[in-house]
Amino acid sequence: MRVDGMPHVLVVDDETALADIIGAYLEANGYRITVANDGQEALALDARDPADAVITDFAMPGMNGRDLVADLRRRRPDLPAIMVSGYVGMQQLDLHPLLLLNKPVSLAILTRHLRDLLDSGTSAR
Repeated sequence: MRVDGMPHVLVVDDETALADIIGAYLEANGYRITVANDGQEALALDARDPADAVITDFAMPGMNGRDLVADLRRRRPDLPAIMVSGYVGMQQLDLHPLLLLNKPVSLAILTRHLRDLLDSGTSAR
């Protein structure tokens, strides 16, 4: 939920350092960030403080990114979502609309896509 006009972004990745780097970069670019290291933690954090968008990895222990986005969208069907993954064939996910980016991804490009999604008010382009 936006606070002081800052969009709230939930960043989810089991690679703690990567999640922190993405979070710090987005925060420096005007976003309010919540970082989670797995799907269950992300769901709990989002229940307390709903995000305006989610950026998640696909492969995580316990709950993968596909299931996380599906669960979050049960609460908010239009939640903008970006999935960043090193896996080939991610286009087969049935979570349309969903923006898929391959790792490694430029933080500047990720931020541009996030801004575009939030500005357009849609879940993906």
